[in-house]
Amino acid sequence: MKKIFLFLSAALVSLAMQATVETKPVNWTLEVGGVPSNTFTVDQWASAVKWDWMTGADEYEQLVIEVADHTENILVTVNFSDGSADIASAGIMRVGTNTIAVDVTNPVLHGIEVKNFSGTDDVTISVTNMYLRKTIGQKKTVSLWSGSMYFDDFKAWDSEIILDNDAFADAHIGDILEIDYTLDETGYYQMSVQTSYHQYRPTFLGTLDAYNNYIIEKNANPNKLSWAIMDETDLTKLKEDGGLRINGALFTATAVKLIKHDVLWTGTASVDDNWSGGQSIEWSKLTDLEAGNILCVRVTSGEYVEGKYNQVFCSYKSDWTGVFSPSINYLFQEGDVMPMIVEIPITHKMLHQLNGEQLNIGGRNYTMTDIYVQEGTPVNTVAAYLNVSSAGMATYVLPFNVPDLPAGVQAYELTNDGSEVIMATEVNALEADKPVLIVAAEGEYEFISEEGASDDISGKTGTYANGSLIGTYAEIAALEQTTAGNNNFVLQKHGDDAPAFYQVTDNQCSVPAYRAYLSCSYTPSVSAAPMRIVFHKDATTDIVTVENAEISTQKILRNGQIYILRNGVEYNVNGQMTK
Repeated sequence: MKKIFLFLSAALVSLAMQATVETKPVNWTLEVGGVPSNTFTVDQWASAVKWDWMTGADEYEQLVIEVADHTENILVTVNFSDGSADIASAGIMRVGTNTIAVDVTNPVLHGIEVKNFSGTDDVTISVTNMYLRKTIGQKKTVSLWSGSMYFDDFKAWDSEIILDNDAFADAHIGDILEIDYTLDETGYYQMSVQTSYHQYRPTFLGTLDAYNNYIIEKNANPNKLSWAIMDETDLTKLKEDGGLRINGALFTATAVKLIKHDVLWTGTASVDDNWSGGQSIEWSKLTDLEAGNILCVRVTSGEYVEGKYNQVFCSYKSDWTGVFSPSINYLFQEGDVMPMIVEIPITHKMLHQLNGEQLNIGGRNYTMTDIYVQEGTPVNTVAAYLNVSSAGMATYVLPFNVPDLPAGVQAYELTNDGSEVIMATEVNALEADKPVLIVAAEGEYEFISEEGASDDISGKTGTYANGSLIGTYAEIAALEQTTAGNNNFVLQKHGDDAPAFYQVTDNQCSVPAYRAYLSCSYTPSVSAAPMRIVFHKDATTDIVTVENAEISTQKILRNGQIYILRNGVEYNVNGQMTK
């Protein structure tokens, strides 16, 4: 999830996100009756188990299990071992919820069991994803309650810790509620956590028994329970449903804390019908943003009005003039219910345009109270950016494969037979370390790598040849002629002339990083004479011949039809643009 920004002198930039979430996949396949299967039908209390020994689980805060929609409650049990004792965390995933998270308290995860907890036969369960996660970034701890309160049993429920809903006024998704406690020497330890008014048990409370109470493990170390606020429903209930009530049996509570993670902004900001208002986020808070993150804007008031632009709009630059391309714009929809979260996916292109600038959240006719970041779906690609000048051509080399060229871009491999002609053969993709000639209209173009590419080129040295082109990842300050019988040529534009490759004669030509020069045995008969490029799109079937007077205008015969390539744009004989 990285970006490469390439300008006249290119630089590599690698980013990650403050207050985002780090995850680690779990190599899993559930086994039903000894047969691997992620989807299964089970009777009451029947289960599917996967034994998957994995060390290092305690480096993460939670194990997250996701399932598809289901018609009955599901019991999830996760087994850990620290080498001396086994500890199980169990939780019920109720109908209507698809995610459960259990605390990771031991170094070894070795068993996961998914069970039909409904009392109903033939319940279909489909597990879709499983991973470890931890929240990274700066944290601060807010004390919600401290003291010493002993809970003897469930007979009278006389002892309770009541946390007013105001205690969660500035809580966010991803924040962690933590309860510290000590235990009696013997007994069955239970804790009940629910909202005060309607006894809503948040889904972040992930380990419940059949009585909807948390089973406290005696061997847990340290003696604390912690759960992350999982979704908007949990957050709304905590803030509006009378707060939280805690009680139970045979333990002593000593502290209740809220561990908060950084958010980009919280407060109240309104925008009116004249685009006035909004909120800006300085670049210093955005330096670790990743492609694949989701920028979340909590909208507390706003209304869909037919025929009006009621929208959440993003821009950049301190004077609000920078408009993202493509535009980042959410229009209110009929039926939107407040409060709501407007989710804005972070892309390579957005980060590239935002680089060094502030982010502005504005628009028309709404009020927002929070701007924060969620993890989203990881982007396992690399993006590179090339500026093509008005010359309409540039050389280019990248350290990764690019399977699809940007719209409007043509790429050519260049070869030479010792004459004054450079043969340009079109390619539809870029290969790592193979320099090409790019033909495109003036502008900036985004090149997206194949999945799994890396931008680590620290081990690359020297130059990389492809045909007659020689690419470099480091700037060549003064290109010299070779001593092996070849002459070196660089792509240049002289005055009003078309761009062309000119011979290096005075060792004063430079080659920027991620660009290329041409090396061949041809020696111009006239000083400073350009070499002629012949564009050849397919050496076997496509283009039969090319008539070339200058680079800016090429006549191409393809499949019996004549086309004209002018400044990188193709036209038919009637002057109509073909692509």
